[in-house]
Amino acid sequence: MSRHVWAICLVAWLGVALWQANPVRVGDGHEHVAVALGLARGDGPSFALDQIPSLEAELRALGPSFANASLSHPDLVGRDGRQDVPHFWLYPLLAAPAVKVALLLGVSPLWGFVALHAALLAGLAALILSRPAPVWTSLLLLSPLVWWLDKPSTDVLLVACLAGAMLLWTTRPAVSMVLLGIGASQNPGLVLVAALFAAWGSIERVARLMCRRWQTGVLLAALLIALPSAYYLWRLGIPSPLTASTVTRWPGLPDALFPFTDVSVGLIFRYPPFVLAVLVAAIWMAWRELWRLREPFIATTMLAALALLWAVGQPVSQNHGGSPDLSRYALWLMPLALPLLQLAGTSTSPVMHRAGLALALLSAGWTLVAFPPSRPEGHLQATPFAAWLWTRHPMWNDPRPEVFAERVSHAEPAVVPSATPGCEKVLLYEGLWPAHCLPQGTPPDACLDSQRFCYANRTATGAGYLFMVEPLRPGFPVVQAEKSWARATPAVATMRQLVRGLEFGEPEHALVALRGLWNAAWIQEWSGPTRSVFYVRNTRPDARIGVRVRQKVLARVIDLNRAVEIATYPIEPGTRHPESIPLPDAAPDLAITFEPR
Repeated sequence: MSRHVWAICLVAWLGVALWQANPVRVGDGHEHVAVALGLARGDGPSFALDQIPSLEAELRALGPSFANASLSHPDLVGRDGRQDVPHFWLYPLLAAPAVKVALLLGVSPLWGFVALHAALLAGLAALILSRPAPVWTSLLLLSPLVWWLDKPSTDVLLVACLAGAMLLWTTRPAVSMVLLGIGASQNPGLVLVAALFAAWGSIERVARLMCRRWQTGVLLAALLIALPSAYYLWRLGIPSPLTASTVTRWPGLPDALFPFTDVSVGLIFRYPPFVLAVLVAAIWMAWRELWRLREPFIATTMLAALALLWAVGQPVSQNHGGSPDLSRYALWLMPLALPLLQLAGTSTSPVMHRAGLALALLSAGWTLVAFPPSRPEGHLQATPFAAWLWTRHPMWNDPRPEVFAERVSHAEPAVVPSATPGCEKVLLYEGLWPAHCLPQGTPPDACLDSQRFCYANRTATGAGYLFMVEPLRPGFPVVQAEKSWARATPAVATMRQLVRGLEFGEPEHALVALRGLWNAAWIQEWSGPTRSVFYVRNTRPDARIGVRVRQKVLARVIDLNRAVEIATYPIEPGTRHPESIPLPDAAPDLAITFEPR
């Protein structure tokens, strides 16, 4: 395909993405918007404390996605009493001119960020078209990157800087260093990448050390990298709010490969066309043109990828927002594959030319279906593949506890312990089981340790669980569930028999509807069309429950620890007030069964 035809295709692709744009906030986007508004009005990147309420109200007026936007960070207030935000202001500064234009036109300032992103992607497209192998390197543009087009998030800037640096390295290394400096100034995770390329650029050609252009490029990159630390040290006395609470460690191999291998957010499972392209390029070059893979630039990009993997493995939170369901760290790693894709695209074999076009079409189709800009962020929902894997083959995958807990509890911070709805895969926390999963089997003693997570995976026969102890990692925020089970006991064994064949909770067709609980710790229900069972823990004096029924039923109160029936109560339907069932005092484990009579 000719370069002009491909240029038309890329313009059409970006036009379709821009046509779908509907600016919304994701992740910490409200911080960038607030800073850009301040800069556009000449107020600087920090806020006076008395200015924050009106600014938050202005943000909330931008749409529902800003409903809970808060700019209050008490630990980031400078000596002058002005509020800073965790993310550096270079990105909002770049967006400020377009935001100013948007304000003058009377449209949402979010369109200023869309304009900045469109300019960055257009510039990247022009650079791709001017370099060798434009079809292969266009895989970066035909990717989920376009999802971030209409979101005030730094990801488009970071990817554009990394991609530009990779594409320009062989001809404009000094410009590449400046681009790496811009990216590293916005996120400290890219500092190692910039340092590696600065070192390699100086070693590759020693004469560069005497070149004024190279010296200028490295100096500008160093100044850009140092600027955030200098600003925050001056304002707050810390080098960076983003790294102040980070625990530096050597992540294990599973944690280091998380952006690639996780079934919920990993590149392999969420955007396989790009992974396939990298594999095809690497295998072809190793098989037919191995000598070209020995270029030092390829080795440098591989080292940079390893350094970036180490850097992005440091944050405690990996199941982050501001993403559809692809790790933003995987997105940042993708530009480092451009030199390899360029080698594949410049192969003399026509096979690779056809393969590049096929992969580009596959990538575009995948992105249009899976990652349109209109798709909401999805870090609190299990992907269809992950849900299938956790319920059908729970032993095949034990994700990081943060990912599993937040996606099955649909909450951030995650509610623990947690489990799939059918209890096929259970995440124990300090040995506790979630309320809807009755304990079965004895987990290892290590599972009882403080802040320890363990997986209980149902066996293929369904007769029990296989336990896997998770390694201790820096703790992520959690909320411990009020309702949980400590271990398998005779009471649990009796409950398991009572609830067999029933659904957890109270479905629409439930025989009994719970209306109240008094003087007991908590209650949980399992229901079906012809039978319901309630579990009640730790009753106190005058404990009782209130219920309504669809037909005449007989309620039986059972002491689970003694496995004896304490009392029975006939209940009539259609009563004016809910029927009250008294419960015995000081009973640790009770069951109330309801059956038609």
